[in-house]
Amino acid sequence: MTQQTVKPARWVCLECHYIYDPEKGDKSQGIAPGVPFEKLPDTWRCPLCKVLKCKKGVFKKLDD
Repeated sequence: MTQQTVKPARWVCLECHYIYDPEKGDKSQGIAPGVPFEKLPDTWRCPLCKVLKCKKGVFKKLDD
């Protein structure tokens, strides 16, 4: 039996529709590929609209 690896979830910014993909990371802010959204610092901002990650209700987990 092979074990399936679970991909970290992608998250969408509800302000500008930017999608944070953990497989890509965020080069603009020095976030390496493989960092899940939940592990981003609270000071991380959406690269497009600059809203803070810690702002409640702005980012939503995408169901793949």
